[in-house]
Amino acid sequence: MGRITLSDRLRLLTVGLSLLAYWLAYGLIMLPFSWLLPLTLPCQQARELGQVVLKKFFQSVVLLLQSSGVVECEYVGFDRLHAQTGSLIVAPNHPSLWDAVFVAAEVDHVACVLKATLMRNLFLRGVATSAGFIPNEPTHKMLRRCIELLRGNERLLFFPEGTRTRPEHGSMNPLTGGLAIIAKNSGAPVWPIYVQTSSRYLNKGWPIWRLPPEKIRLRLTVGEPLVYPQAGQPQAFLEELRALHRGGLRRAVRQLLATKS
Repeated sequence: MGRITLSDRLRLLTVGLSLLAYWLAYGLIMLPFSWLLPLTLPCQQARELGQVVLKKFFQSVVLLLQSSGVVECEYVGFDRLHAQTGSLIVAPNHPSLWDAVFVAAEVDHVACVLKATLMRNLFLRGVATSAGFIPNEPTHKMLRRCIELLRGNERLLFFPEGTRTRPEHGSMNPLTGGLAIIAKNSGAPVWPIYVQTSSRYLNKGWPIWRLPPEKIRLRLTVGEPLVYPQAGQPQAFLEELRALHRGGLRRAVRQLLATKS
């Protein structure tokens, strides 16, 4: 592991303060906008516009992180997702705190299941609600809302691990049962996204103020879609999806090593 120099610390501090100021300014601007959306547009149009605005915001965050040299991010196979029509579930693994930002910056018109605490955040709540984002609690309401959106031919971003990957579980936690219920009752295909990171920064148990010693490299790869079978069992479906993820992550590592050799 490399040593963090003073210039690295200053650069990362500057980026962190810039992001904080950006989030605050964005939140203050978006509060009245998100309140006006439901009053001026039909629900569907308001949700679509909210999703477009949030995607643009996430793209600008990713651009700031990449241009400042903090992160290098590569998207692989997302043209396949862009070409899809109808409902689908985007299901990434969840190694770090900012995974949702990088995925949502690249996927069009997607609602996201967020922690209920984030949905109560003053600066995020309004626009996230207008974009159709869904709090993960209470569970029965979350499941019902996800199924409703998917039956309406919309897209959903759902992290099937439920929380960030724990080191004791290897490359991926056991998956929560919610995704199986949603996939079964909506009929929507599940598209795994393999999120590979070169750093443990923002992993489970890694505090945000503990800076990484070098540039963080991310690779997000679209896997093969999985549809819940008619006579399938929830646990078998989840185990198959987890196996797809773990195999996809192993292949991504081999490919990355091959490109460096």
